[in-house]
Amino acid sequence: MQESSSERGTDLAGGLPIFPQIPGAKFGDALSLPDFRRKRLLFNHFELTQSIHIYQADCRAGARLRVQMIYPLLKRGRTAQARFAVIAQSLPYSADQDALPIPLPAGFRAVVAPQMSDWTISPHVDMLTAAEYYLGPVIDTQVLVGGRCYIVVWIPDNRPGRYILQIGHRWPLRWSYWNQLPMFWWKIRGWFGLSRIWAYLLLGGLAISLLVGWLVRRNRAMSRAGSRKSMPKS
Repeated sequence: MQESSSERGTDLAGGLPIFPQIPGAKFGDALSLPDFRRKRLLFNHFELTQSIHIYQADCRAGARLRVQMIYPLLKRGRTAQARFAVIAQSLPYSADQDALPIPLPAGFRAVVAPQMSDWTISPHVDMLTAAEYYLGPVIDTQVLVGGRCYIVVWIPDNRPGRYILQIGHRWPLRWSYWNQLPMFWWKIRGWFGLSRIWAYLLLGGLAISLLVGWLVRRNRAMSRAGSRKSMPKS
C-alpha cells in the first residue's frame, strides 16, 4: 500500500470510464463488475441517504488487485472525502480492519487504505480532458485464493459528494476503446462540470464545412447541366 505522491505518472487516459448506478450498501447488494483486472474509472457519487458503496467481482487465484482513489476538483458540486478498502478471502496481509464501516463477512480479510494526508501538492491535469484531480492512496495487493472480491467505499463524515475509483492494471488494447475517446472527453468534461463549448464549435464548423461542400457540388452540377442545355445541336 502506498501514497499517491509516488504515482506521478498516473492519468485518467487509458482507463475505461464507467458511470455506474449507485451500488448497494450491503455485501448482498453489491454492484457487480466483470472483473477487477482491466483498467476502469468508476465515476460515482454519494447521495444524502447513503454513505457506503460496495462493488464486487470474481477474482482468480494469484490475481493482482490494484485500486486507487481519485479526488476530482469540480466546477460544480462537492468532492467526497471518501475512503476505501479491498476485501477478499485470502489476502497476503490485512490493514486497519477496525476502520471498516460494516462487519467483515466470515472468513474474509480486508486492507483499508489510509486517508488522504497531503492536500498541499499541486493537482494533476488530465491530458485528454484538462480535468484537475488529486491522486489518493493506492492498494496494490494479490488474491491468493480465487473467489468473490469486494471494494468498499465510504464517507466517514457523511457529507455527500463525488469520487472516482480507478481499478485494474491491464491497459485497454482494443481499437474500440481509442475510437471512443471523443465520447469519453464529452462525458468526463460534463461530469467535472467543465465547459464543452469547443465540441459545439467543432461540430458547428464541421456542419458548416459539409453544407458549403454540398452547395459547391450542387452549383457545379447545375452549371454543367446548364452548359449541356445551351450547347447547339449538330
